[in-house]
Amino acid sequence: INKYTLFNEENLICSTLDLFFAGTETTSTTLRWALLYLALYPEVQEKAQDEIDRVIGQGRQPSLGDRESMPYTNAVIHEVQRMGNIIPLNVPREVIADTTLAGFHLPKESELALENSWPGLSSSFSSLPLCKNLPSSPQSMRN
Repeated sequence: INKYTLFNEENLICSTLDLFFAGTETTSTTLRWALLYLALYPEVQEKAQDEIDRVIGQGRQPSLGDRESMPYTNAVIHEVQRMGNIIPLNVPREVIADTTLAGFHLPKESELALENSWPGLSSSFSSLPLCKNLPSSPQSMRN
C-alpha cells in the first residue's frame, strides 16, 4: 500500500469524523451565540421573527429553498457567525507531501492553519473581524 495515496480507508474515517465533529460543534456553538445576541438585540430578533412568520408561517417546516426569501434572517445568521467565536482554536493540519494549492506551495510536513480567533492571542485572519482598528468591523451587531 502506498502511504501517500490521497484516498484510503484511514483518510475516509478521519474525514468523516472531521465532518461529524466539526458540523456538530459549529452548529451548537452558532446556536448558543445566536441566543445570546438575539437576547441582547431584541429589535433584530423581532425583525427576523417577522420575516420567518411571513415566509414560513406556522403551518410547515422550513426548507433550504426558504433561504432566498429570507435575506434578513440569513444576514442575522452571518452576523452571529461574524461576531461570535464559533471556532476559538482550530486543529492544526499538515501535508504529507509537497503540494500546490490554489497557486500556493505547501512544503511537506509544514504545520498549516493553526487558526486562533481569540483576539489578542494571535493576528490570524480569523481575528480580523474582531479587530477594533478596522472601520468595517464594529463590535456591535449590524442591523
